[in-house]
Amino acid sequence: MPEPLEPPAHVRRRFVLTLGGAGMSGIERFSLAGKVVMITGASKGLGRAIARACAACGADVVLGARDLVQTEAVAEDCRALGQRAFAGTLDVTDAASIEAFLAAALQAMGRIDVLVNNAGFTMVKPAVEFTPEEFDRISDINFKGAFFVATAVARSMIAQKVQGAVINISSQAGHVGAPFRAVYAGSKGALNQLTTTLAGEWAPHGITVNGVSPTFTRSDMLEKAMENPDFRAMVARVPLGRPAEPDEIASAVIFLASGAARMVTGHTLLVDGGYTAIRS
Repeated sequence: MPEPLEPPAHVRRRFVLTLGGAGMSGIERFSLAGKVVMITGASKGLGRAIARACAACGADVVLGARDLVQTEAVAEDCRALGQRAFAGTLDVTDAASIEAFLAAALQAMGRIDVLVNNAGFTMVKPAVEFTPEEFDRISDINFKGAFFVATAVARSMIAQKVQGAVINISSQAGHVGAPFRAVYAGSKGALNQLTTTLAGEWAPHGITVNGVSPTFTRSDMLEKAMENPDFRAMVARVPLGRPAEPDEIASAVIFLASGAARMVTGHTLLVDGGYTAIRS
């Protein structure tokens, strides 16, 4: 077997980027070491993947969800990676729950550097069949909850002079039509507009606000939605031919949470396998 080729010198040489006078290697630009990342909807699925990815990249994590047992299990996974982790009960539709959770998290961890608004909910059914209660449930979690969690965390960032990051987990449904998910699509479109608006408002404080819009991503929520044959047909139209894995979405979050994205704000990053590219 021939010896492997030695890479050329310019490839072997370590690239160093100078930020504020400190040398930072290419990979270190994506490190979250020293940061505290808060994640909502952290008990399972995408939230769990984001929490683990953040811990693997060096972040301490603050994890909130309605199911404390599952959330604490995710916290244990993060502690096993050598990071501090706070887990608590959080209902993003309840203002009192948000304030109590954040107060406990700040007492335990000191500050929040990054917020990931991940809590979400959908229903798949014809628009004419939605009830007002179903409309409110989806909107309260996906949009209203994201707003009040973001503003609560931003107040703490501003008070502590933390130049942090807010990352809203949106959806490709917020960019193109999503039949049978009218309320979900509307809530995510609203979230995208909120992202751009808050980016401008909070930029003077050094706080970036961005979004990540995944395609269909493997989760319990997706499995439930796939019971609808019309929804299965939509998933089959992803150009790359499959749903996304949670870790693939988490990678986009890591970028936006890291120092590599400090000049990025007001942007929603599509991670959709080309779905919107052929429908925009």
